[in-house]
Amino acid sequence: MDTAKDARVLILEESLARLNDIIGNRKLKMHIEYSALAELLSKAGSLLYEVKYSYLPAPGLVELEATEQMVQAVLQIGARYEEAISSAAFKPNTTKERLTMAEMQYCIRTAKGFQRRLKEYDDDPGHAVDILAVEVTHAKPVPDASKLTVCRCTDGERIWTIVTNIPGVNPQTRLSCAVLPPVDMMDTVSEAMFLGGEPLPDSTSLGLLNQPSEKALAQARAQVLTITKRMR
Repeated sequence: MDTAKDARVLILEESLARLNDIIGNRKLKMHIEYSALAELLSKAGSLLYEVKYSYLPAPGLVELEATEQMVQAVLQIGARYEEAISSAAFKPNTTKERLTMAEMQYCIRTAKGFQRRLKEYDDDPGHAVDILAVEVTHAKPVPDASKLTVCRCTDGERIWTIVTNIPGVNPQTRLSCAVLPPVDMMDTVSEAMFLGGEPLPDSTSLGLLNQPSEKALAQARAQVLTITKRMR
């Protein structure tokens, strides 16, 4: 297995680069021990190098000690981050602060699910990010953007904000989405992207969508390849 080119590894590498930007530039507007976060991130980065150039098959990569230690280092960053938010009862006041918080959540989720993606999927780039089934709970037009709609959605565990140009998205509609790096769209932070545009059956279970449609998988694949090409 060419781990140096595997999209699951590259997406994780890109997420660690995002963490480095946030921590290195002290973008979290709360009291937090940046030195401790930087130390954990440095450890994760060193271990990623070992993982990336191990050239082990996926089962061996899952069991590699460096993989487990790398994931745990990022999860420790996440735990310290959540503790800091809780201690300060921090609430973001600006779009920039909301974007930084969404990026933190994305990066931590990417690391947390890394071993699962290695276990459960092949190396199709579309499987390098989580594909979810979500239900729209609220939808409204984005101010000053007639073709955009901001949707609040649930995957059964948390609420997601997704900005879309798909027309006619209504509450109680179930759709597939890819968890991608969050973006600022007209002062609204979008945390994922709807895939396919076609509603899922009402009987579809919310949460991880293990067998997305070919159209949805192709769209996720295209987004992942765009991200990995920027890394070259």
